[in-house]
Amino acid sequence: MFKLHSLCMLGTLVAIGACKQTNDRALDLSHPPPGSSEAGTPLTESSSAPSTNQAAPLVSQHRIANGSSFYQSLKSEGINSQTILALVKSAEKIFPVKEIEAGTAYSITWNPEESVSPRKVELKYAADSSLVIEKSETDLEWTASKTTLPVTLIRKTFRGVVGTTLWESAEIVGMDPVLITSLAEVFAWQVDFNRAVKRGDRWRLTVEQKLVADQPIGWGNILVAEYENDGQLHTGIRFPQEGAHGSYYMPNGQSLKRMFLKSPIKFGRITSGFSQNRFHPILKTNRPHNGVDYGAPTGTPVMAVGKGEVISIGYTPANGNMIKLRHGGGYQTAYVHLHNFASGLHLGSNVEQGQIIGAVGSTGMATGPHLHFAFYTNGVYADPMGLKFPSAEPIGTSDLNQFKQLASNVLQTLPAWQMAQQEPVKASTLDGENPSRPLMH
Repeated sequence: MFKLHSLCMLGTLVAIGACKQTNDRALDLSHPPPGSSEAGTPLTESSSAPSTNQAAPLVSQHRIANGSSFYQSLKSEGINSQTILALVKSAEKIFPVKEIEAGTAYSITWNPEESVSPRKVELKYAADSSLVIEKSETDLEWTASKTTLPVTLIRKTFRGVVGTTLWESAEIVGMDPVLITSLAEVFAWQVDFNRAVKRGDRWRLTVEQKLVADQPIGWGNILVAEYENDGQLHTGIRFPQEGAHGSYYMPNGQSLKRMFLKSPIKFGRITSGFSQNRFHPILKTNRPHNGVDYGAPTGTPVMAVGKGEVISIGYTPANGNMIKLRHGGGYQTAYVHLHNFASGLHLGSNVEQGQIIGAVGSTGMATGPHLHFAFYTNGVYADPMGLKFPSAEPIGTSDLNQFKQLASNVLQTLPAWQMAQQEPVKASTLDGENPSRPLMH
C-alpha cells in the first residue's frame, strides 16, 4: 500500500512540473494587445510569418457603436488623442472620417513592442472600398491611401404580377423592393404609379447586380424592362447599356421620356382630382378645384415634373409653402402646401425634370399632409391627367442599327411571363458576352 501511494505522489509531482514548464513557455511567447471593442471578438495574427527575433503584429477587429464616432471609438481602445488627431489629419485627403457612420467596421494592427500603439488602421467605409492609414517605418509619419476591391456585375431577372400592391408583387418573388422604385422610374412617363396600377398588372426585368468577393452589395442598371398596365404593354431598353448616362427607349428607338412626368411624387394616392365644382373642406362651399391632390406622408419628396425655371417661391396664408415653375411651350406648374423647400432654390433657379424641389406638407389651408399640384397651359388651368405631351429625341440615325441589334438580344434575356426566374442569365442568352464582367472604377 505504501509503495502504491508513493508512486501516485510521484506521478502527481511530475504532472505539476510538466504543466508549469508548459505555462512558462506560453508566457514567454504571449503579448496581449488592448481589448477589442466588442466582447468576444478574437484577435488574429498578421498573415506574414514572424521572424524568430520579432513578435508578429496583432490585428483586432472593431465596429463604431451607435452614438459614437471614429475618434471616440479609437479613444476607447486606449489610443492617445495626439495619435488619433494625426490619423484623422492624414485621412482628410482620402476620406473625411467625421462622416463615418455608426456600424462601420475597422481593424487596428498593433505594434507588438507597445500594446497601446497602433501601426495601421484600416476602415471599411464602403462595400468595395477601404481607407488604410499606416505609420511609415522611416519617418514615423502617418500616410493614408484607398484600397478598392473589384466589383463584378452579373445579370439577374425577375417577374411579378400585381395582387395587392406593386411593392408586394416584388416581395412575393424575392426581389429587392428597391428595384420597384427603379422600375417606376423607367416608365414614369407612361404610367402614373399613384393611380393607374391595377390588380393583374404584370412586369418583368433584367437588372445588373453588383458583387464583391461573390457577395451582393447592391444593384446596377435595369437593362430592359416591360410593364403591362391594364392590358397595355410598355417596353423600355437602356441605351447605352453601360455607364450612368443611359436612357430608355422603345424597341423602335422612340424615347420613353416625355416633356413631363406623369406625377410629381413617386408613390402616393390621388385624393382629389381636377374639378369645376368641388366642396372645399375648410371654406365649406363649392368651388373649382383647379389641380390634383396627392395624399402622402409629410416629408415625401416632391419632384419637378419638367425642366423649368422658378418664377415664384414662398409662403401665403392660403397656399402655404408654394413653388411655381415656368416650362417651355407656354406650360407652368405649381406645387402647393409644401412642408419645406429644397435647399438652394430661389427665384430664377433652373431645375431639371425629376429634381427634388420640396417635400409634402400641410401648410396653408390644408386639412392634412398632401400635395396640391396645378398645371397651366398659356396661363389657363388644365387637367394634367388628360394631357399628352411630345416625347424626347429618339435614337439618332447613326446609332439606330446598333440599338436595334442590342434590343433584339437583350429582350431575349427577359424571363418568360409564366415563370419567375431569379438566377443569373446564362452567357448563351447574352449574345456571347460574359454575364460577369469587372466594373471599371
